[in-house]
Amino acid sequence: MIERVEGDSKRVVPMEGGHNFRDVGGYQTQGGARVRWGRVFRSGSMAELTPSDQDRFRQLGIRVVCDFRSNLERSTRPSRLPEPEMVDLWARDHESSVGDLLKALANPGTTAAAVRALMVAAYRHLPYEQADSYRELFQRIAAGRLPLVFHCSAGKDRTGIAAAVLLTVLGVPRDTVISDYLLTERFFEQGCRLVTADPTSRSLLHVDPSIWEPMMRAERVYIEAMFETLEGSHGSVDNYVRDVLGIDAATQLDVRRQLID
Repeated sequence: MIERVEGDSKRVVPMEGGHNFRDVGGYQTQGGARVRWGRVFRSGSMAELTPSDQDRFRQLGIRVVCDFRSNLERSTRPSRLPEPEMVDLWARDHESSVGDLLKALANPGTTAAAVRALMVAAYRHLPYEQADSYRELFQRIAAGRLPLVFHCSAGKDRTGIAAAVLLTVLGVPRDTVISDYLLTERFFEQGCRLVTADPTSRSLLHVDPSIWEPMMRAERVYIEAMFETLEGSHGSVDNYVRDVLGIDAATQLDVRRQLID
């Protein structure tokens, strides 16, 4: 069952060629304030944006794009942004560990349960692998470089963790944060089509879909593993942001000032 979240009819931005593009605003914080609409967006791949989508992108007024994808992902499926020279496009020079998961899927003995276990392990690892990307995201928000969109390929794992950490720092209750993560389930079928069309993951075409589908799911156990790891290792998500991302308390306060009404 796909959970409903606050304002989710307004949250999903309609895109013909976009994937999992949505506003992270509108959520109520534990203190009764509200995350501002139209300031920060999350998305999957923007490699298939149509001219209509590009018009919509312009209407949103997005000034900054934080692309969490690896070098190979970006080179094989470059984003189709309107007037890219007018957008502050940030991406870092890195290779992703996703290749390890694809290698495991090619093993004839791999099962769906094994893939699910690998996903749980990935969610414990990604907050550290992607720390440099998440640091840039927080710094740009704190500096008021908004509206902004951050994204990866499916808009689920690297992007989902970033959104969960950001919303937690903003004071959004845990259940709401998890519901926002689970909203990605609405895009499951589209995500499967995109991943099998991606040249970097064509090997999946030779694997029974029932085995690799857990990789494309947004399962509660995945995001809960992330929270468990950060809180077990650092005491809180805020401490992880401070100690690992290097975003001190003053900068975290700037983030809240930018995004909380």
